[in-house]
Amino acid sequence: MKRASETFRFNDELLLAQEDRDLAARSFPDVFFALDHPALRADFVRLDREARQAKARSRAFGLAAIGLALASLLTFPLEPVVRIFLGDAMPDPGVLRALAFAGAASGVLAIVFGNLGLGFGASKRDWLYRRLSCERLRQWHAQYQLATAIDIAAASADPERRKAYEQERGVAYERFRRSFLGQVSSEFSKYTQRNAAGRISGRALSASDMRAFWIDPSWADLARRKPQEGEGQALEKVRSAYTSIRLQGQVQYTNYVLSDSGRFWSHPARQIRLLTGASYTLVVLAFLVNFGATILAITRPPTPVDMALVSVAMALALLAVGARALQEGLHPQQELNRMENYAIAVAHAQQEIQSAKGPREALLAAQLLERASTEEMLDFLITNDRARFVL
Repeated sequence: MKRASETFRFNDELLLAQEDRDLAARSFPDVFFALDHPALRADFVRLDREARQAKARSRAFGLAAIGLALASLLTFPLEPVVRIFLGDAMPDPGVLRALAFAGAASGVLAIVFGNLGLGFGASKRDWLYRRLSCERLRQWHAQYQLATAIDIAAASADPERRKAYEQERGVAYERFRRSFLGQVSSEFSKYTQRNAAGRISGRALSASDMRAFWIDPSWADLARRKPQEGEGQALEKVRSAYTSIRLQGQVQYTNYVLSDSGRFWSHPARQIRLLTGASYTLVVLAFLVNFGATILAITRPPTPVDMALVSVAMALALLAVGARALQEGLHPQQELNRMENYAIAVAHAQQEIQSAKGPREALLAAQLLERASTEEMLDFLITNDRARFVL
């Protein structure tokens, strides 16, 4: 998830780019072994690419559903306009029949792709499966660092302990890969299904349960361990690396998404502004055109132009409905609300980390950020699982 301008780097906390790895190695040489995780990074790159491809397919199906529905609904209203453009010549009956058939076919396809979810539903589910996998990979990477911060500090000056740490991490990651990444379709339902009371089943988070966000529940106890005497300085390096890479990345991400500049598809605030403005403008134009047609019909005998103007007004109104349908499918207001809530949680976590008395206390406070990340992910999955592109 994340870009402040078109050069914004997504997921740089995973050190995807070689330049990020080089900078991290120079900045945090003693703990770089814990920041760099090639196996996780390779899985993330693959799944993130597949997620972006599935999202593009899903969005294409959704836009097609709206476009086909508009094409079907516009077929009849625009017939008088076609006649005006043809002048005195009457259209061939076959042309009109073909136009009517095209409109009907577009309507059927719109129902199939939109209401029935053919293509759109499958692509969207593929996207959400892979997006869930990517988010859990990012969270696994950060949570494992918090849980094993004491081990990282102890191994920072001991090559043998570094090697042992990497081996233990590899075993833990392989368990996660098999139990979660290999079963993501069944895991997905735990995050999105609700029971009769409306609560999220399985992985529901309690406001009073700070352990619920941990991917591995045993990590909660590991994270509470105290460093040995003399390890405080090494633990400070772990805190500094987490703050500079993970925390700062989330701050920049929220700032980027909440901005109203850049690409239309990446900024809910811009989507709201443009789509709301387009819908309002189209409705106003529809009223003005219809008003003009009414005035002309009152002041002189009716002509084909009057009917064409009414048709144009109807077409503009339908386009306004299409803009609203696109806004409903993209649900930018829900996305904006979700990101605003996450930004507040990130700011709170940042404040708690910065005001902590020592590195151990700061790393314990960092759990606030990881818990907020999990809650934001849940909201994202539920909102997008229910999204529909339907006129």
